[in-house]
Amino acid sequence: MEANATVVPKEEIHNRIENLQKKLRRKGIDGGLIIQKTDLFYFAATAQQGWLYVPAEGDALLMIFKDVERAAVESPLPVISLASPKKIPDVLQERGCRLPTVLGMELDVLPANLYFQYADIFKDARIVDISMEVRLIRAIKSEYEVGLLREAAALSDKVSARVPEILRQGMTEVELAGQLEAYARSLGHKGIVRMRLWGS
Repeated sequence: MEANATVVPKEEIHNRIENLQKKLRRKGIDGGLIIQKTDLFYFAATAQQGWLYVPAEGDALLMIFKDVERAAVESPLPVISLASPKKIPDVLQERGCRLPTVLGMELDVLPANLYFQYADIFKDARIVDISMEVRLIRAIKSEYEVGLLREAAALSDKVSARVPEILRQGMTEVELAGQLEAYARSLGHKGIVRMRLWGS
């Protein structure tokens, strides 16, 4: 892969972050800390373990714990290597970001133990839920996303059309599922479907 190659176009990521910033400003939230994998991919084009801090004003900061090199290839955002979330406030200050007094997080999926950990890291901040803001942004599809959905639907149709060709009397559901999954994978499916769950 080339150093500047990215799966998601830079302009797409810029627009998504800008939309989140508008919502943060409207709600009086100083910044949002995105850590759930599907949201991290949506806003930063990488699912590497890390954190994306989106200030209400200014540049977003992508901090990666593992596989910094891969994140740098995947994301159009500058990548900062970070070993621990405890250092996030230091990184924000080093980069000229004011520490938040109101911090938005994805509380619909964040485990309670991590909530307490981040409350301790951001001692002077009140943590508020930005799950609905994130979900509303993600619900409105761009032309780029509509194109991807059309491609996915066409591939799904191909897999469904294969059923009459391979289904036979006496075949178990597991056999059918295995053959359909093998065909789907031959078309590029990764074998997993990401959901809005922690760790998904």
